[in-house]
Amino acid sequence: MPTKQPRQPPLRSPMQAEAQTLVLQEAGPEDVDRLTAMEAACFALPWTRDNVAGEMENNPFSHGWFLVRAGGDGIPGEAVAYAFMWETFETAQIARIGVLPPFRQQGLGLKFLALLKERAAGSGCEFLRLEMRASNEAARKLYEKAGLIQAGVTKRYYSDGEDAISMVAALESEETTCW
Repeated sequence: MPTKQPRQPPLRSPMQAEAQTLVLQEAGPEDVDRLTAMEAACFALPWTRDNVAGEMENNPFSHGWFLVRAGGDGIPGEAVAYAFMWETFETAQIARIGVLPPFRQQGLGLKFLALLKERAAGSGCEFLRLEMRASNEAARKLYEKAGLIQAGVTKRYYSDGEDAISMVAALESEETTCW
């Protein structure tokens, strides 16, 4: 008589992210290695560990954030994206944002931006800004969908000579300053 196999929990694929709760979780100095690994997975020219540590430890305006995908059935949260956002006076600036490759093209970037905008507005910021490579059409489409508009171009901004496009969005906020 065959023995009954224990029931295995269903496998969770990145495509199931919609059915799960997405939360913004602040990173701390203890997350430098985790953030550095995510950075390396997301970018061809990633920030170094020293760059990440500098953001976390030496920039009083910088906050690191994870987008955590948590199941409602007690499964621990899984970070699928991260960002560094500077909150200075009336402006929040996204310094870096990345979605891990297996979780791209699922709307997570748009949801992450909405949570970051909500966070910035809740801190009293009136504007959200960022710079992006002029050649990054996927990012431009995402940012436009999130309500950002082009505010300017900085010629030869990047080390390889590529231009940077500045994008901005007004935030709904009751306060006038953020710290």
